[in-house]
Amino acid sequence: MAIKTKDYRTWFQSNRFLWGIILIVVFSLMRIVQTIMWRQWFGSLDFQVSIPFALFLLLWVVLMSIGLIVGGIVWLTRTSWRELGWKRRGLLKSVGMGLLGYVLMYINVIVWAVLKGNTNPPEMFSPSLTRLLLVAMFAFGLPAWVEENLYRGYLQPLLARKMSIWVAIVVQAAIFSVAHLGYSRHLLDFGSAFVTGLILGWLRGRESSLVAPFVAHGLFWMMGTFMVISP
Repeated sequence: MAIKTKDYRTWFQSNRFLWGIILIVVFSLMRIVQTIMWRQWFGSLDFQVSIPFALFLLLWVVLMSIGLIVGGIVWLTRTSWRELGWKRRGLLKSVGMGLLGYVLMYINVIVWAVLKGNTNPPEMFSPSLTRLLLVAMFAFGLPAWVEENLYRGYLQPLLARKMSIWVAIVVQAAIFSVAHLGYSRHLLDFGSAFVTGLILGWLRGRESSLVAPFVAHGLFWMMGTFMVISP
């Protein structure tokens, strides 16, 4: 049995790029399912302050964050956390670059919203502590954790071995954008996702660390704490 397990994992180590694409497809399908369930069970894609909603988010954190990243990448391909970009060296600088990345992502969203003709500001409000914690669990436990480990931590370095770092950043950003198929509502949303991928990929390449894009991505999604998200 031990020999079979070893051979089984050897395939994933030998076909890391192909396995990465498969993981992206699986993740995209899981996200579509999550979105459908979210809307049908809770009436909209807004965050609900309730125990059922908290358990719903926790379920997806376990399935995606632990299942896809810990199981699918770290265990099956034997990719270390350091290889993915998790490093302590230069931590404060990486956090600072993450703050810059958040600002760039926010500007990017505004620009594409204007291009779509949406100039109305979102409805803002003062959230409860419970809502803040729920959004934080979602923001840093799902999009920031899963997408940064998958796209910038795992895929981008594999691409960089075959091409220049700048071409690798563009390619991963294109894949990141296409992966939003079925999740984005407007054609221009793919443009916004592509530029987001460029920003996060640049942070990963510049810092050789996943901390900066993780912080930027998580803070970006934290904006959902203070605004009403339409159905």
